[in-house]
Amino acid sequence: MTDLRTIVYVSAAVGNMTPAQLQSLLTEARKLNLENSITGVLLFCDGNFMQCFEGPAQSMHATFGRILASRKHKNIIELMDERVHARSFEDWQMGLLHPAKSELLALSTANWVKRSGNSDISGSPPPGLALLRSFWLNAQG
Repeated sequence: MTDLRTIVYVSAAVGNMTPAQLQSLLTEARKLNLENSITGVLLFCDGNFMQCFEGPAQSMHATFGRILASRKHKNIIELMDERVHARSFEDWQMGLLHPAKSELLALSTANWVKRSGNSDISGSPPPGLALLRSFWLNAQG
């Protein structure tokens, strides 16, 4: 049985986030993620975040605790916290995309519950995660 987990959440930035502040946040996240064997992606549009990150369960819960305590964002809504068979974004310590509002809305309102309704990690990923993977691959061109 794997110890890999994926967590996906959405949140809103506190105040206006400048490109320099976003870059600083990304640099810090990449450093911490590298130290904790975490990979993932961050989407940012008009002050709203969506983050998907994955890694060993212990590192994931510590990282999510740090995210929940951050004063850089608010209104955090957890969309997914599941065991997974494999990483979806293994090449990214923390990738960044700036989707259109409609794209972020479609992703954040997708179904993030596994179809099987159980925690079987060998099954299909939740439709939301499959949609995020597809969006990411298409955006990478």
